[in-house]
Amino acid sequence: MMAIEAAGRILVVDCGLSFPNEEMLGVDLVLPDFTWVVERADRVEAVLLTHGHEDHVGALSWFLQQVDVPVYGTSLTLGIAGRRLSEFDVKADMRAVAAPGSLELGPFKCRFFTVSHSIPDAMAVALDTPGGRIFYTGDFKLDPSPIDGRHTDLEGLAEMGREGVDLMLSDSTNAETPGRTPSESIVGDALRDVFTGSSGRIIVACFASNLHRIQQVCELSESNDRKVAFVGRSMLANADVGQELGHLRVDPKTIVELDKIEQYRPEEITIICTGSQGEPLSALSLIASGEHKHIRLRSNDTVILSASPIPGNESAVHRVLNELFRVGADVYHSGIARVHVSGHGASEELQEMASLIRPRHLVPVHGEYRQLATHRKLAEAVGFASDQITIVEDGDTLELRNGVTIRGERVQAGMVLVDGLGVGDVGPVVLRDRKHLAEDGILICVVTIDAQSGELLAGPDLISRGFVHIDESRELLEDATDRVQVALEALEAEHVTDWGAIKKVCRRSLGEFVWRETRRRPVILPVIQEV
Repeated sequence: MMAIEAAGRILVVDCGLSFPNEEMLGVDLVLPDFTWVVERADRVEAVLLTHGHEDHVGALSWFLQQVDVPVYGTSLTLGIAGRRLSEFDVKADMRAVAAPGSLELGPFKCRFFTVSHSIPDAMAVALDTPGGRIFYTGDFKLDPSPIDGRHTDLEGLAEMGREGVDLMLSDSTNAETPGRTPSESIVGDALRDVFTGSSGRIIVACFASNLHRIQQVCELSESNDRKVAFVGRSMLANADVGQELGHLRVDPKTIVELDKIEQYRPEEITIICTGSQGEPLSALSLIASGEHKHIRLRSNDTVILSASPIPGNESAVHRVLNELFRVGADVYHSGIARVHVSGHGASEELQEMASLIRPRHLVPVHGEYRQLATHRKLAEAVGFASDQITIVEDGDTLELRNGVTIRGERVQAGMVLVDGLGVGDVGPVVLRDRKHLAEDGILICVVTIDAQSGELLAGPDLISRGFVHIDESRELLEDATDRVQVALEALEAEHVTDWGAIKKVCRRSLGEFVWRETRRRPVILPVIQEV
């Protein structure tokens, strides 16, 4: 998510979300912190979307509830974003644009360029502002033979580069990948070989937004006299949008409902499903574990995992693969077959884009810091001086004045965590506690005392959850109970009734004993009852 300010107005470019890492226990989604924009909501002109991936449109449902402005994007991008908004019952003023094309939004004169990516209808954006011209590549690759024939508009970009670009923001996702990203069309060749050699059902898992991949699978299914069933909420939604807008071209007779697949022989069925990242409740995970309502995996089934694991998802993906192999299915994945290619340009393509545009200043974006730093070196290798390149992180600002780019003051930015219906109520302290509970468990100490005299009436009783099993560690817990009781009896002799003092003694005596005996530090929760 970027906010570009000019002449007192603000244009928001993309509004995406990310997914939690392994340290964010229990967190469902990660949103950008909108605070800086929300505080200036009356100055926001619009939201401009470059394409329909979740990391570019996924946070709209939360953002538009706080900042009610028009949303611009290509037809497919708006179609995908609109489906997500409807799930949250969020109304939006959606306005379609075309690439190539142009549009004036307040002080921002926008020009749109087609780019190839792993989703149709993606675009790059040039913004003419009073301070100079900004060019944002969006997510792109220089695919020589894209499935939909929609090449990255090198001629239009070169012409704009000759006119002059003051600040270029460029995709850095594959900066560490040498050479060039293979064309999407080569995946079709690998898939064709798999389809030819399969005598049972074929199950293909991919990103629901990868309509190019879905198109190829549908075409191969039709040429092999197979029916296609879509599985997974997002897969069904995106397939519907793709067909409505002409980005997914398939004979309606080819599509069958999932509950009808048993009416066909195995060699007549292709299933396209979600779950390429091993998500626990996704269609492929349920199929692999034998828990899917309609699909039972068979030994003569062929499963194609047509995606690469996103960093952090490797363990989940490997778990699913192991389960698929255990059943005896014939499994293909990116580690052993060319059944997936990236939608982002590799190092040579990033250098070609930088050389084509030749901006006065280059800012690598859309990547982890190591990728941004690598992108800097790639740019320096094609003639950019080090002072022409700036690496920015969340909260950094740049000022463009008379075509010159300088650093500005930092603003509030960061992450807002979504857990269930709660937005922003889970922070570092809660995550730390969850991590502590996950690693060492909890030990609850229940004590009943006389409110007047401080006399110990019952307890202490210890309850263990995630620390030790009560039946197997009864002697340890009995010794711990004795230790706490001795400490509490000392307080009782002094007629101490203050809850704070009693809890402190419980924590200290129990914590010291447990650490000495087990070298663990569970969360110790004293519960004091007065009668």
